[in-house]
Amino acid sequence: MASVTQRSKTDKQDLRRQVTQKIESAGIKQVRIVTVDMNGVPRAKMLTADRFLGHTVDHGHAWALPLVAVDIWQNLPDRTGFGEEIGFGNGLLIPDLSSFRQLPWEPETAHVFCDLVDRDHKPVPTPRQVLARVLERATALGYEPVFGSECEFYIFRPVDESKPSNPGFAPLQGMQVWFTDQGLGQMHPLLDQIRRHLVALEVPVYEIFNEHGGGQYELNLSPATGLAAIDAVCLMKIAVKEICYRNGLRATFLGKITNDPEFPVSGYHLHQSLRDRRGNDVMTDPSGSLGLSDIGRHYVAGVLEHAAGMTAIAAPTVTAYKRFTPGTWAPTRVSWGFDNRTAMLRVVPGTEGLHIENRLASAEANPYLLAAAMTAAGLDGIERKVEPGEPGSGNLLEDAKYPLLPTTMIDAVEAFAKDEMLTAALGKEFVHIYAALLRYVWKRFLSYVTDWEIQEYRDLL
Repeated sequence: MASVTQRSKTDKQDLRRQVTQKIESAGIKQVRIVTVDMNGVPRAKMLTADRFLGHTVDHGHAWALPLVAVDIWQNLPDRTGFGEEIGFGNGLLIPDLSSFRQLPWEPETAHVFCDLVDRDHKPVPTPRQVLARVLERATALGYEPVFGSECEFYIFRPVDESKPSNPGFAPLQGMQVWFTDQGLGQMHPLLDQIRRHLVALEVPVYEIFNEHGGGQYELNLSPATGLAAIDAVCLMKIAVKEICYRNGLRATFLGKITNDPEFPVSGYHLHQSLRDRRGNDVMTDPSGSLGLSDIGRHYVAGVLEHAAGMTAIAAPTVTAYKRFTPGTWAPTRVSWGFDNRTAMLRVVPGTEGLHIENRLASAEANPYLLAAAMTAAGLDGIERKVEPGEPGSGNLLEDAKYPLLPTTMIDAVEAFAKDEMLTAALGKEFVHIYAALLRYVWKRFLSYVTDWEIQEYRDLL
């Protein structure tokens, strides 16, 4: 799907008519205009429907450009190009009307994802626009990426929100009853609300189940193409968090939520295949090794080659690196294998066709950036016809012949900043901002004394 800034005038007019009709027939009174920031956090304003139709659709809406480069708490690192260099000024949010949705739990409100331009109407490298850039490159090479998403998350009760490190988890605190009918049944009313609302939002959810930890669940989305496939992931996260909140609960996609071993880590597994211009799967060859075509092997090799740099995107928080330990089912090494869940890249067979599962990402990874980096890396492997080597077997988490992934945020961000291919594919401006942001967060973390350090040292030293 083309970004909104590149869609034809006729397409925009047709979408405008459809949205106008929807607003009028459904009685929509306000519209949330949304952009997902570098951290994966949806940032938004809410406009009246009259303002949205009468001005924003055609002219955009003012948006503070520094919000492109801030951390979660809106701290702005120096020298990103979006602070004092531009007077902390505004750009414009431009709504992508193809993403317009009525919120089923708030029917007088609609939601729309936006792209961002600066005051000269030059596109700004938001995560959504970075993915659009990579998808354009795929199209130019004759490929259409197909994305499928598996997202793990926790639902919990806010017992004492002044002490976020010790929440009470709902509804199965201290129990491990994964993949059970009982576990699903206890939460059925809430899970059914989530499912019904996602269906109404046109999010292609096909599966939900209780995962390894008490209060841990997984939502799986059907394969889809274009920006819409990843818009759906972001909309799913928004829906889950809002619906849980309305039920007196909370939801989190943080990769590791507590030190209690009863609550395992949460990941985001991004599945991908490729089609050619005629819609044919180009990754599969039944006569090839493991059923992979030459293109499929080259794609795997590209992702493996850029895994170290990609880790900064797959694990964008300090906490995410606590997931990369044996026993968590998260990869620790740059490896691949056939139907092997200890591999970073898993070649997945199935009745719907062979595809690649990237198990690298923590649940809080920005879906747009993860899809962009994985696609760019795979395309690089195809263009250079790189070979992935032999697939691994057995426990690849501890097989020393495979290189270790970065184990801290700063190691990952420096690998990312040095990856010339990712810089070219994702854009120098984006890489500069993203690296500056993660270095800033790492510096903040190093100055903070953790609960572990206090408990470990203070009394005896």
